[in-house]
Amino acid sequence: MRAREQVVEVSPEALRFLERALKRQWQRYRKELQRCQEQFSEKSVHESRVAARRLLSTIELLEGFLKLARVKKVRRCLKQHLDTFDDLRDTQVQLRAAKLLRRSLPLGRSFYEWLLSREERFRKQARAGVKRIRPKALSKLVAGCRADLQAGLKSGPLESAGGRVLRSVDRAFARAKQLRARIAPRRTETIHRTRVAFKKFRYMVEVLAEQVLPVQKGFLEALRQYQTRMGDIQDAEILLRALDKFLRKKNIRSEPGRELRGQVLSKRQLLIESYLETADQMKDFWPLPGAASRSS
Repeated sequence: MRAREQVVEVSPEALRFLERALKRQWQRYRKELQRCQEQFSEKSVHESRVAARRLLSTIELLEGFLKLARVKKVRRCLKQHLDTFDDLRDTQVQLRAAKLLRRSLPLGRSFYEWLLSREERFRKQARAGVKRIRPKALSKLVAGCRADLQAGLKSGPLESAGGRVLRSVDRAFARAKQLRARIAPRRTETIHRTRVAFKKFRYMVEVLAEQVLPVQKGFLEALRQYQTRMGDIQDAEILLRALDKFLRKKNIRSEPGRELRGQVLSKRQLLIESYLETADQMKDFWPLPGAASRSS
């Protein structure tokens, strides 16, 4: 059986909008990177990471028009940016969760203070790392992508160009759905991989929703909530990893340690069960609700 295709009329104006969208995402990325370098904070780190991911998703959305080697180089540059913040971001997530533990369990306070010391170390590393990021090479790559896009839009019928854009979304969604089918509840990394793929699909849809796709009210929020349920599981997983490291380093094998770990495990299990109850909602996100479909 052939796959269904989204029946959406992509107008010439919408395609020109995508040219502007790529330029706008690049400008936002530059702005947020500069802000993070000059005013380093948890908020500026978050905004810089989001801008990097949205720029990458826009590039991947337009991949059908771009030179593959250029796309790979953009992906590598942005991944290096994102990797700069990984340890700091994980520790900040852990601290938010550990605030509750320090109030409910005696050992929770010691764990929270240990995380605070790690955050300070990772903050210094990330701050130094982000100052070393120079977007000159990436700027040239994005300029090349924009030139590729403009040439691609001029070289063939616009109807064909619209189809190429939508096929990028098809591929992103197919990958997310494929990983969803492989989820093993006892292996949280399978949920994390699904979340990463789904996030790529979600960001593509958000770009297109501005002028290209007929998105219904509340649809983008539904995508965000679905992704958040998976993200909460990953946050619980990285908290558990940090706790295990804390217990090993402090050589804690007592009942308070087992009680603290048991509470984190219980929370993670509840989050997994909650997500799995709604996991099949993914199939309703694409093709768009209410849009016609046809066999290709």
